[in-house]
Amino acid sequence: MRDEDFLRTKVPMTKSEVRSISLDKLQLQGKTSFLDIGSGTGSVSLQAALEFPALQVTAIEKNDDAIAIMQENMVHFKTKNIQLLQGEAPADIPDQQYDAIFVGGSGSNLTAIIDFAVAHLADGGALVLNFILQENAFEAFKHLQSVDVTELEMVETRIAKWHALGQGHFFKPQNPTLIVSAIRKVR
Repeated sequence: MRDEDFLRTKVPMTKSEVRSISLDKLQLQGKTSFLDIGSGTGSVSLQAALEFPALQVTAIEKNDDAIAIMQENMVHFKTKNIQLLQGEAPADIPDQQYDAIFVGGSGSNLTAIIDFAVAHLADGGALVLNFILQENAFEAFKHLQSVDVTELEMVETRIAKWHALGQGHFFKPQNPTLIVSAIRKVR
C-alpha cells in the first residue's frame, strides 16, 4: 500500500517499504490472529487486515492522537477485522495466543513486551520489531538471544525516494530502520 493512501497526522507511521519487509517476515498467510503493539497510525495493522481478510487483528496503542488517526483510518479503509485497544503494553494486551506479533513502539517496556510476545506466540509464530534507535534494536536482539526463539536476525533498511528540486532531482532519505525478527520455537 502506498503511504499516501493513509490519513496522516504527526503520529509516526511505518513507511511502505519497511512495512512490506516487516509484513513479509510476519508470515501472515494462513494465520488467524495478529497483534500489533504500538500501532501508531495503524499502517501495519490496516495493511495486514486488508491483505488477509480472515485475519483477526488486535492493535494496542497508548497515545490519544495515534488512537484518533487509526480510528479514522479504520473508517477510511472500512476494516472490520481490527480490534483497537488503548492502553499500555504489555499490561493491557488481551491474554491470548497470537500467530504473529509486530512491535512498532515499546516505550520503556521493551524487554517486558518481548517476554509477553514470546509467551503468547503460537509455536512457529513470527515476532517482528522495528526500531530507528540502534540502542533499542541491540537491546531487543540481545534479549531475544536468551529466550525461546529461532531464526533470529536483524536487517537495516535505508530507503531514499526520488524528488525534484528546482530543475534537478535528488534522493531524499527516510530514517534508517532496523528490523529484528524471530520465530517462536516449538514447545
